[in-house]
Parts: sequence; C-alpha cells; structure tokens
Amino acid sequence: MPRNPLPLPGRSTDGGWLPVFALAAITLLVQGCTLMSLGVLLPGMAADFGSVGGGITLFLLAMSLASLAAGWALERLGIRPLLLTGILFSASGFALAAMAQQQPALMAGMALSGLGVGASTIVPGIAVITRHHARRRGLALAVFLGAAVIAGAIVPPFVGAAMAHWDWRIAMLLCVGTILLACPPLVLLVPGQRTDAEGKPADRNPIRPALLNANFLRLLLALTLLQLAINGVLFAAVDRLMEQGFGQSSAVLAYSSANLLGLPALLTGGMLADRLGARRSLLATALLLALGTATLLGAGMRDGAGVWLFVLLWGVGSALPGQSGSMLLAELTEAEAFPRLLGLNTAVVSLLGALAPLWTDQMRAAGGSYALPISVYAALALAAAPLIASVRPSKADAG
Repeated sequence: MPRNPLPLPGRSTDGGWLPVFALAAITLLVQGCTLMSLGVLLPGMAADFGSVGGGITLFLLAMSLASLAAGWALERLGIRPLLLTGILFSASGFALAAMAQQQPALMAGMALSGLGVGASTIVPGIAVITRHHARRRGLALAVFLGAAVIAGAIVPPFVGAAMAHWDWRIAMLLCVGTILLACPPLVLLVPGQRTDAEGKPADRNPIRPALLNANFLRLLLALTLLQLAINGVLFAAVDRLMEQGFGQSSAVLAYSSANLLGLPALLTGGMLADRLGARRSLLATALLLALGTATLLGAGMRDGAGVWLFVLLWGVGSALPGQSGSMLLAELTEAEAFPRLLGLNTAVVSLLGALAPLWTDQMRAAGGSYALPISVYAALALAAAPLIASVRPSKADAG
C-alpha cells in the first residue's frame, strides 16, 4: 500500500472550505446535543431510572454499528442522504428517550440516537475531507474535529442550565429541536456525490487484505485502547470531580474547559502532523492522554491543582486521536479503499470503546470509588504507545 494515497482520477486535491465548515457545524450540533451532553444528563436520568450505564453503552454500540454501515452507504447512496437520515435518527431517538416512562423505551431511544450520530458525523465527515483536502488534510481535519471539541465545551453548560431551570426531559427536547431546525439546511452545503472513485463503487472488498496487514491491526488495537481510555473518563469525569468535593457547576465547568482546550490542540496538532507525520503525533497523544487521565487520581485535587492539570493534559490528549489516527490510517490504505476501512476502523474502535461506561460501573462498584477505573484507563492509554511506535507505513506494505 502506498505511504500517502494519491488522489483518484477526477478528484479535487484541495476542495473548498465551505463543505468543511458545514460538516463541522452538523457535528457540533448533533454530537453536542447528544453524545457530549450525556454526562450532564446522566444524573437526572439516573434519578428517575436508576443505573443508566447500559443505556450509554447502547448509544455507543449503535453509534459504532452505524459507523460501519456509513462507509458502505457513502459509496452507494451519497453523502446527503446519509447525513439527513442520521440527523433524523439522532433527533428522534433523543425525543423518544426524553418522553420514556419505562427503561426499555429509554434504552430504545438511546440506541436510535446513537445510530443517527454515527451516520451523520465522524465517518462521513472524515471521508469527504480526505477526498477533497489531500494537501491540507491535517488542518481541514482539525477544523472538522474541532467542532466536536467546541460542542463538548459550549453545549453541556446550556444543557445543564436547562436541567436546573426545568428538568432533564425538557433539556433533551430542546436539544431535539435544535438539531431538527439547524442541521438539515447545512446538508445542502455538502458535496452530493458519492465517495468512491469516479462515482463507481470499488469492485473488490478491502476488508480482507486489511485484516492480514500487521500495521493496520496494530493501529486498530492502539486506537481501541485510546478510545476505551477516553470514554472511560468522558462519562465519569463530572462524577469523579464531585466525588472529590467539587460542586456540580464547578465539575461541569472543568469538564467543559477540558473539552474546549482540545480546539487549539487540534489546530496545532493538525499543522504539526502535516509537517512531522501522523505516527509521531499519535504517539505523543497517547502519552498525554495517559498522564492526563492519571491526574484525576491526584492528591491535590481539592486545592485545584489537580483539576487544572486534568483540564490541560486530558483536554489536549483526548482531542487528537481521531485526527492523527485517521491520517495514519490514510497512510496505510489505498485511496479508493479508505471510506470502507475508515468505517471498519471507526466501528471496531467505537464498538469496543462503548464497553467503557459499563466497565466503569462495575469497577466503581468493586472498588467503592472511581480510583480503580481511572487507574485502568490511564494504563490502557499508556499501553497504546508502543503499539503506535511499531506502526511503520511504507511502500513495502503494498500487497
């Protein structure tokens, strides 16, 4: 496989930026109102239904399955139908969960919303950007993925305020209205063609060769470990900070600040990855994430030092795997195979990463606090580093 996939015939190597901003806005609204707000909504949902860790896991599992199907749908249906379907599912699922009176209805709503998020955000966005921005891919991915960072910073406080003024159900319905009103018009700004070469789906299946490629498998395992570490903290950070004495508003502020810090990290990381290479960038990301996760164990948490170390280190480390990981995947794959392999990679990583909230509940019950799960997630991030270091994309991989 070539180190850097060349643009296919007829492809633009440096497309306009308007589609990038449109995709970024859709991701900001869809992920911000659903995935990024779940940690804030969780206490209110748990008060009515008891433990809802299984619902979060269902959301993430459904999101990962949709990511797998999205790679196929991009080649056959086109980007706009996929985005519109995902937007509708995201909003409908959250509406069902908001109106649920029994736990099965809540679970069904979470699963439906997860399907929508997977179909309308990361996989289609990265695939389109990889097609149209071959020369400035790192920067374009930074803009796109930065939308999810901004979403995690600015949307949860609004959701928390709505919960404080009304309740979690009204907050979820406000998220539904925002998605339905704002996202469909943005779809018209995104290129409508399919992502396959010259409008024709690839004749061969790229999955089997990838599963026999050691570099691809090492990268897949490393990204899975990183996603487990990120998800484990993403849905536990607010509760962990409250466990250590912070009020809810202070804990949400720290969580939002950590997410917001990822935006300059993505912009800087994109430029550095374009210059220094995706592998070095991803390796540094794994080390930062491990250290940032470990700061949640810090003895100085109560005096504020530990929490700001968490904001700084975890905020940077958690933002970058999707950017540098996708760039490294592109170096390992042929250009026409990239959409489906991206879907496969995202699905597997997300599917296994979806187990983190359930594991967190189990480890917390066993240990009596969040100390055990936080330690495990820091170790997982650290274990990803040697795997990343061993990935060697080169022309020798072609087969």
